Amino acid sequence: MKILVANNCVPFVRGGAEHLADALTQKLIEFGHEAMLVRIPFRWEPPTKILDSMLACRLMRLQNVDRVIAFKFPAYYLPHDNKFLWLVHQFRQVYDLWGTPYQGMEETTENLSVRRSIIEADNTYLREARRIYTNSATTSDRLRRFNQIPSEVLYPPLLETSHFRFGEPGGYIFCAGRITTSKRQHLLVEAMRHVRTEVRLVVAGKSEAEGDAQQIEQLIRKFNLSSRVTVIDRFISEEEKATFFADSLGAAYIPFDEDSYGYVTMEAFYSGKAVITTSDSGGILQIVRHSETGYVAEPTAQSLAEAMDRLYEDRAAARTWGRAGYDLIQNMGLTWEHVIATLTAE
Repeated sequence: MKILVANNCVPFVRGGAEHLADALTQKLIEFGHEAMLVRIPFRWEPPTKILDSMLACRLMRLQNVDRVIAFKFPAYYLPHDNKFLWLVHQFRQVYDLWGTPYQGMEETTENLSVRRSIIEADNTYLREARRIYTNSATTSDRLRRFNQIPSEVLYPPLLETSHFRFGEPGGYIFCAGRITTSKRQHLLVEAMRHVRTEVRLVVAGKSEAEGDAQQIEQLIRKFNLSSRVTVIDRFISEEEKATFFADSLGAAYIPFDEDSYGYVTMEAFYSGKAVITTSDSGGILQIVRHSETGYVAEPTAQSLAEAMDRLYEDRAAARTWGRAGYDLIQNMGLTWEHVIATLTAE
């Protein structure tokens, strides 16, 4: 089958959805299909430019393609008679993030019109898909709640897991992933001013915008945390990541209302590490269970400091929770065989 994998693209910005689209394309080829990935440039500032991207997707015509598998807004607007969706998320700023600090759009008359246009277009064009799968129950719940559209959860596996390895708990909490406001690395940095122990923090990932890195740098200077916090503002290799996980005390991943359980969580569990998250981190709470596979803190600097101190002071618990996370992820039956069979079914 000739399959086009479609995703949006903000140049030089990569996150979980980008990794997933790459992985799916690679696995489709490995399983004997012809597959290619198309990344459609997307711009949301100013918000009126979103409408241009939506229209561009609707005007595209695909030839010599047997099936389209689309991921994110507005890539899923591509017209095709045999379109499947593996929905990572819609344009959340007009849905569940509306009315929160992460809304990202002022409530002007013009922006309210853009919001209505996005919702109306979603209600129309999402229903073109022959089948809609999502990456988590959280994403399915949002689609049903906001658009009254049913879907089926298809959990994504990691592309590779063999390079992750167990190691003895070290002295630092490792926070991997794209650095951006909604991932809240800044809150972990702020928490370091409240810790009682000698625990350290390592944050590694490319910042999405210059302001994201500056915010963290300012906090480190303001609270004199340079000896306690290390920030690696770049994409790290898979081997570097595996080493950081293996040598860490545990991992921290505290995004606001995440769509799924997150690659970072899975990578930590494959490394046998407990995960610190927060009570408002969304889909991550499907597998990070308090005092079982990690620590669920409140989304405050003080509560996160308590979580990091707990892992530092109780290495046995950190080790036990991490191994329980490994067992959990092994028992979930996440395989590419199942994914490919589902997304290529008639």
